[in-house]
Amino acid sequence: MQYTHYPFQKLFALTCLLCATAVLPAQTLQVTDATQAPFTPQNLVSNVLLGNGVTVTNITYNGVSQAVGYFTGGQNTIGIERGIVMSTGLVETSGGNFGCSEDGNVFANNANGSNATDANLDALTTDALSDVSVYSITFIPTSDTLRFRYCFGSEEYPEFACSAYNDIFGFFIQGPGFPTAKNIALIPGTNLPVAINNLHPQNGAGCGPVNDQFYINNLNSTKQP
Repeated sequence: MQYTHYPFQKLFALTCLLCATAVLPAQTLQVTDATQAPFTPQNLVSNVLLGNGVTVTNITYNGVSQAVGYFTGGQNTIGIERGIVMSTGLVETSGGNFGCSEDGNVFANNANGSNATDANLDALTTDALSDVSVYSITFIPTSDTLRFRYCFGSEEYPEFACSAYNDIFGFFIQGPGFPTAKNIALIPGTNLPVAINNLHPQNGAGCGPVNDQFYINNLNSTKQP
């Protein structure tokens, strides 16, 4: 049996948003949050995230339902056609609070109000966690290889790089061969966790680039009509 753990602080996506080196010409993602039938936080994992070759025995989600959802139409922009969005804000716009469904130039700086936390993620940062979304999944794989694809994005890019606002992403696995939870979401070629201060471009505040070969600027992207 293998236990996989996905905690997120201040981020815009599991299997979804950005990383690389060019400006995206258009943002074509369409998203629906887990308050809209038929979606729930649990069936997003069982019906969207996990494919064949896995027997799931438990799915636990800690966070608010508006912070997770389903996306489609992502192939041209992020190389993933469909998947799960996880956010520290909202997946969909609600009233004056903007979500992942908006244009790239909209400032979606709204907290989702989650009281969830995670000890493994907390160990990766020196600041207090807030607005966290956490999936804990217990499953049995039927082969010796298991692959997940994800992209990380944040509202904090690029102006808050090198600041105390250090959005972070964790993907922890525990089971045979991993007696304690191990974070496998690392900047390629390093032992650094995926976080704003470990992956960002240069900004106007005098902060130099770090691992910016994995960064995509989608500031001027537009949502699909």
